[in-house]
Amino acid sequence: MPGARSLIQSMCAMVPTSVMMNRIPTALDLTLQEFASLRNIVIRSFTPLNQVAAPEKERLLELGLIQIGMGGLVPTPAGRIVARL
Repeated sequence: MPGARSLIQSMCAMVPTSVMMNRIPTALDLTLQEFASLRNIVIRSFTPLNQVAAPEKERLLELGLIQIGMGGLVPTPAGRIVARL
């Protein structure tokens, strides 16, 4: 089905490459501070936005390990996996 293939390629071209993940990050991809912040978010299941330093928060959001929800930070399923390995 050549039409579907070109549609998928055009959709992928619209998404910035920094947003797309080709694998789940591991703890080795994180700094010690990022990993500690992720562990704290996973342990609490919810963390207010101001409880995590901005650089760590931005990086964890970028990697898809946490998300903003209900006015705070919550772990994603990938974040839970990485924090427990």
